Amino acid sequence: MLEIPLSGIKKIEEIVKAGKPNEYVSLSQGSIKVGGIPEQVKQHVAGLLKTDLTDYYESCWGLKVLREKISMVLSARYNTKITVNQTMPTHGAIGGLTLLYLTLLKEGDEVIIPEPAYPAYSILTKASRSTPVFVSCRKDNPDGSSSFELDVEKIKAATTEKTKIIVFSNPWNPLGIVVPPAIIRELVAWCELKKIYLIIDEAYRDYVFEGDYESAIPLVSKSEWVVCVNTFSKNMAMSGWRIGYLLIPEKLSPVLAGMQDALLNCLNNTAQYAAIFALDHPELTESLYKQVLLNRDMMINMLQPLVDRKLISFNKPHGSFFLFIKTEQADATDLCMSILNNAKVGLIPGSSFGPSGAPFLRLCYARETAVLEEGLKRLVDYFG
Repeated sequence: MLEIPLSGIKKIEEIVKAGKPNEYVSLSQGSIKVGGIPEQVKQHVAGLLKTDLTDYYESCWGLKVLREKISMVLSARYNTKITVNQTMPTHGAIGGLTLLYLTLLKEGDEVIIPEPAYPAYSILTKASRSTPVFVSCRKDNPDGSSSFELDVEKIKAATTEKTKIIVFSNPWNPLGIVVPPAIIRELVAWCELKKIYLIIDEAYRDYVFEGDYESAIPLVSKSEWVVCVNTFSKNMAMSGWRIGYLLIPEKLSPVLAGMQDALLNCLNNTAQYAAIFALDHPELTESLYKQVLLNRDMMINMLQPLVDRKLISFNKPHGSFFLFIKTEQADATDLCMSILNNAKVGLIPGSSFGPSGAPFLRLCYARETAVLEEGLKRLVDYFG
């Protein structure tokens, strides 16, 4: 029997959701909650539901009109050429990752995961009966703080004949860092040499605040080994509607479609039509972006007293909507549970993201301002 335990994120969130109204403040799960799905998207879908467009099974490749829209919009936005056969709508980003892992991996293969990293990367590796190979991105500084960077030489050293995938997010969950374009190009060259798939999860692409960021989307049209994972869960707050998409080498299209057919039959048609509307209205993301940026700055100011007292430390996030907080603990899991039980604030223990995350806590600041402010106040009060 294959047993896949719940991730640390889901364990914390289940406790939070089981509480009484307003008992807990959830800064745990990475769902954006700053006003919900834009009203224009909801109004568009309300009109669709008066027709029969969403009523029946559709293609396991996803709606052709959505694939055409993805191809057209992204080709124009990134000055590249993404074909319809390089696009595949999926059941959120996690659905896309699942298709890739189950299709590309066989028992005994290895997946290199620079960490701390989104837990799904290692969980899906195990579900595919393959082996996660963690490569630490953490660098401890003389003053006790830590910094993080993607080290290509470490990845090269970890590569074996069994390596089939290298996967990471950019911007990076949970670190909030942005991977420089030169590093990604160096990795692409390595993957092409070794015939390894480089999967870049760009779920937080629309939340870049600072740093030298370039989407890897143009690289998909240039390399047979680059895959981009995307979602509408973050840039349109549509996490509950479960719609994302892959940008893939054309050779993968038929085999991934076969896997999607086996797993899902077809996707949620209502969500696919909502995604078409969203692609035509990127301006709707702007208000979400602005609120998250304001939240980031407020959070840094509110937590500064704890930094001044050397109780915690952190690096200012350049992207995504997470803060990775270093504590004085070798393993912050017990501290996380103490904060949950006493301050009633849901955070995620850093160990959920890989071995080098153990001293850390992850905080999601994509919340309504009043909710975030209350959670941060409770957190500061907890430390006294």
